[in-house]
Amino acid sequence: MKDVTKVELQFTDLAGNLRSVDMSWESYSECKTDGKGIDGSSVGMAPVEKSDLLLKPVESTFFQLPWNPKVGRVLCDIYDPPERVEDFGKEQECEFSPRFILKRVLKRATEMGYDFVSSAEMEFFVLNNGRPLDGTGYFSPMPLDIGAPVRREIFDTLPMAGMHGLYLHHEVSTGQHEICLRHDNALKMADDIVTFRFIAKNLASRKGLLLTFMPKPFQGANGSGMHIHMSLFDQRGRNVFYGGDRISDLAKNFIAGILENAKALAALAAPTVNSYKRLVPGYEAPVYISWGFMNRSALIRVPAFSSKDAARIELRMADPSCNPYLLYACVLAAGLNGIEKGIKLKEACTINTYNNGSEFEVLPSTLEEALEEIARSKLMTSTIGGEALSRLINTKSQEWRGFIKQNEWNPFEITKWELERYADFV
Repeated sequence: MKDVTKVELQFTDLAGNLRSVDMSWESYSECKTDGKGIDGSSVGMAPVEKSDLLLKPVESTFFQLPWNPKVGRVLCDIYDPPERVEDFGKEQECEFSPRFILKRVLKRATEMGYDFVSSAEMEFFVLNNGRPLDGTGYFSPMPLDIGAPVRREIFDTLPMAGMHGLYLHHEVSTGQHEICLRHDNALKMADDIVTFRFIAKNLASRKGLLLTFMPKPFQGANGSGMHIHMSLFDQRGRNVFYGGDRISDLAKNFIAGILENAKALAALAAPTVNSYKRLVPGYEAPVYISWGFMNRSALIRVPAFSSKDAARIELRMADPSCNPYLLYACVLAAGLNGIEKGIKLKEACTINTYNNGSEFEVLPSTLEEALEEIARSKLMTSTIGGEALSRLINTKSQEWRGFIKQNEWNPFEITKWELERYADFV
């Protein structure tokens, strides 16, 4: 590769944190086949007594950093190293690898005859010295929208990493922006979400700004979501979510499967203490377990569309701090379970649930409640794997205990603890 002297190998841990290690270009050619050894115990993905793991590049994700073409970046799959000489070159993927967990569920969908397609709305804040970069709001144009050049540079950079955006605009809150990613297979979309966060934060940082995917950095304002749009296509390329009632009966079974598992899925879609400051009434984020056509107060919305291929559903509780691999894996597993069991969907919600939510079940209101729900879920356990889920719950439980040790829970207050933990690091 012209001009490349180093390659940054990247992967996500179970909690969705991006990890990386650099190597020389010369060493990278060997790494493609032999892998790069890492200490898995230090990232919570292996016991200390058996800590070695191998990173193997996913070459389709390689690109040269737009701000430093001498450095390449590639996402990696994670493998268990061979324990016997005769096993060299026959390594198996690590069961704690979030990317592998998603691939496992996608294989099941393929065996059922489906291709899982998704897009994601990436919302974020751009801050200058801890304050919103601008003082304007939804769909504002320049010069009021002084963050537009940052947003546009991110959008224009995406093709250099093999990604494509659909649209971009200023969001509702001051300093808040959205870029929607073009739909693709869910594995590619999960890779793109991870890459998007990496590119966006780096480009803003080079301008002396902080771009944060923290779900809710400011009280009294809308938080940042990561709405995911989803559909299933069959092996002939037909969108099987399209039907006579705008969406098909199969799509309704899929929705019903998600709604049945919504409380457990919350731990993956909204995985931080701060996530539950966003999921409160009145701020365009779901609280009640419901679905509806074009209803932005519902947990699952069926957006308006004007072609068969565009038929889809939108899950609105996810935020951009999530691990997209685990979220997609478990949402797909829940939806497929709804199809297999023929779970019936209740009537669509046609009211503003924020004004009258008494007839609906409620999402977990704290990270602690969400972790209790996912720990009880047989479907989530079988999808993620018992030990992997146990590790994730332990990590996130420590996060909750760290918060509650210093703070009382108030869903309408953003604490110093949250800002210090999440603003820079999410």
